[in-house]
Amino acid sequence: MSVLQFALLGLGLGGAYALLALGLVAIYRGTGVLNFSQGAVAMISAYVFFALRDDLGWSMLPSSLVTFAFAGVLGLAFYLLVMRQLRNSPVLARIIATLALLLLLQGLATLLFEVQTRTPVPVVPSEPIDIFGVSVPTDRLILAAVAIVLAVALAMLSRRTRVGLAVRAISDSEKGASLNGLSPVLIGALTWALGFVLAAVAGVMLSPIAGLDAKALTLLVVPVFAAALLARFTSFGVAVVAGLGLGMVESVLQLVSGAEGSWYTWLWTGPGRTQALPALVVVLAMIFSGRLLPARGEFVRGRLPISLPPRYRVIGPVAALVIGLVFIYSARPSWLSAGVVTLAGILIALSVVLVTGFVGQISLAQVAFAGIGGMMTALLSTAGVPFLLVVALSGVIALIVGLLVGLPSLRVRGPSLALVTLSAAFVCQVAVFSDGRLLGSKGFNRVAPASIFGHELSDTGFAVFALLIVIVAAVLLSALRVSTLGRRTLAVRENESAAAAAGIDVKHFKLAAFAISAFMAGVGGSLLGYQANVFSYERFTVFESLNVIVMAYIGGIGMVSGAIFAGLGAGGGLFSQLLAAGELDDYHLVIAGGALLISVQLHPDGLASLAHTIRERRGRGTRKSGPAPQAKAAARAEPARQTDDDDLSGSLKPSLPSQ
Repeated sequence: MSVLQFALLGLGLGGAYALLALGLVAIYRGTGVLNFSQGAVAMISAYVFFALRDDLGWSMLPSSLVTFAFAGVLGLAFYLLVMRQLRNSPVLARIIATLALLLLLQGLATLLFEVQTRTPVPVVPSEPIDIFGVSVPTDRLILAAVAIVLAVALAMLSRRTRVGLAVRAISDSEKGASLNGLSPVLIGALTWALGFVLAAVAGVMLSPIAGLDAKALTLLVVPVFAAALLARFTSFGVAVVAGLGLGMVESVLQLVSGAEGSWYTWLWTGPGRTQALPALVVVLAMIFSGRLLPARGEFVRGRLPISLPPRYRVIGPVAALVIGLVFIYSARPSWLSAGVVTLAGILIALSVVLVTGFVGQISLAQVAFAGIGGMMTALLSTAGVPFLLVVALSGVIALIVGLLVGLPSLRVRGPSLALVTLSAAFVCQVAVFSDGRLLGSKGFNRVAPASIFGHELSDTGFAVFALLIVIVAAVLLSALRVSTLGRRTLAVRENESAAAAAGIDVKHFKLAAFAISAFMAGVGGSLLGYQANVFSYERFTVFESLNVIVMAYIGGIGMVSGAIFAGLGAGGGLFSQLLAAGELDDYHLVIAGGALLISVQLHPDGLASLAHTIRERRGRGTRKSGPAPQAKAAARAEPARQTDDDDLSGSLKPSLPSQ
């Protein structure tokens, strides 16, 4: 096949990229939110459409109308019930909310539909036609044409109608537009509904071309962000051109990857290499541009989740050791295995607490760092390297990768950094972990049993080792939180400009946070490899990365104790084991996504801060009832401690506007 034919075949995928990018641009123009669930909306809409058409026997028109109405109502409901309440919240909360919707829709698709990959009957004619002597299926051309027509219509709408002008006015100055009688809520609801309908069109039309697959459609959001970035989230026309171009280039690279004997064969041959191109575009664009997200006329007044100092720095580790040992020596093998996964999950979640909770750098790549550690464990352990050295080296290699991924944080932050780290995780998943030349046949590599001084560790012995590693990491992170260094990290989190003015080397703090957190995650991945005696890239996917940050946010992303909750909710951990015992394991993502949507609105500081909230309320009640002289003396001593907490978690205000 010729290069031209491959390029024209890429119009189908490029058209889907373009449609999804149009939705991202519309939502960002209307509300300033990066919708990480755009691919998931396309996925669930495609399943709804083909369930109506193929399973229930509906004709094309009613199936389409119901599907698009479903997507529009979903967009309206999500904005009015969730995003409207988060309009003045920090960017982290709004990103987390869209990630929660992604997980919720993924879980609902698993529960409601048969999610095995299949290729449905096309929704538009697919007979090939000749273009310049090249045979191209009609459906590819129709999909690209639909994207172009919608882009032109949206561009005209934004320039020639009152609604379009209102969207532009709100994007320039939300407060000023409100004073002139425009409703940001109404505009936000309309743009979210429009964005979801565009996602539905893309999902329905792409599925007969690329296959109906829940995970693949959900992950389309990563390359789509590349097209939206090139359009700077403002131009519908550029978004379509970028989407079509990325799809065509990705298709042409499949031809290049088939070339034998070329110097570039290794670079592009292998599963997922061509899929990594748009993600690399995101990373490189952010690094060299510094900022591709346009500024908006809004000021985020909400604070980041609170980061309280640990209250039980001595009793806590001792209690954890006792409880852990009792569990390890009394649990059945299946529960013991789940317990080790939970311990590794806690360690990975601690890395999230450090880089995101303490330093404020939104990283969605922590599980990818764990995957690097797990991959190195498989390679080193089978090469005869001693167990303890394997664990250490796995962490070091992950540290190096973490430094590379953290470099863009010197130029971008907030949602831009979230895009970079998500793209890095996607590249690791599709181009590194799944490469059989690195990992052996089918992406699996055996991991040699763990042994110390020639003595192979039993399952119980290895669990004790993992428990000690996690307790040491938690103790060190707790010590960091209450140290002078910890105060400086929180100063960087709250206001980078103020921290730099105070003489703090912000760049070094950011890179150190990425490096140390990646080391912790790499060790966690190494523990997972030894626990399963095999490396499987399916344990280190983008979905697992999202699940970890979601569970950490629910537990309390700014506190060490919040990582414990996140570890319990890790895939394959104790919570999963509990659900499996009740034959409810398919509900894991639904529970996680639903719980987060509730938590991000009702208790954004996480469950770990509930005890602090209860103590504060009791303290206020005691003061109202008139404290005794001894209590008054204690109250006089309390402000000194509370002032320290405020300095660490929220006194550096105002926070920087979202970017």
